[in-house]
Amino acid sequence: MAKEVRETTPVPDIGSEVNEIAEYLELQVGPVTEAHKRLLTDLVQRYGAAAVTLTLVSEMSQLDMVTALLQQGKESLRKRKR
Repeated sequence: MAKEVRETTPVPDIGSEVNEIAEYLELQVGPVTEAHKRLLTDLVQRYGAAAVTLTLVSEMSQLDMVTALLQQGKESLRKRKR
């Protein structure tokens, strides 16, 4: 009986995944400290890079919506003040 050969996909380095997420965060919101990276490392180990990234993107989009609503409210208040 012939032995079946299975190919395995290489496991990405967790440090590189954390660095990619940190770079994305720096582009979107600002500096990422070593404390943030330690927290990201813990989250990526527990939940995976994809889940962490999706959660961050979702939360940031919600923050963008709130910011837009606040800006609309600010403009509305300016109009009332006049």
